[in-house]
Amino acid sequence: MRRIPRRIVFSFLLVIIGTVVTYGCPVCYGAAETSSSSGITMAIATLLGITGSVLGAIVAFAVRLNKRAKLILNGDLDRASLNSIERELNHA
Repeated sequence: MRRIPRRIVFSFLLVIIGTVVTYGCPVCYGAAETSSSSGITMAIATLLGITGSVLGAIVAFAVRLNKRAKLILNGDLDRASLNSIERELNHA
């Protein structure tokens, strides 16, 4: 018969015993407006705002690259005129 490694037994016991002892914070249980729950709400809103802004900037950049690539592929804009437009935009 094969012997069960101690790490597996310890991990299993830790999971079983650990779930009995752990408790959620008052915010998780829906406590009334406290300073901690309003602080957590503001932190979540801030993190969502920052994440949304960064993802929005990435999407805007991808759309810009896509439009420029289409202009070049269609022959509407060659690389020389594109570089001159870029220089004008950077100096403005």
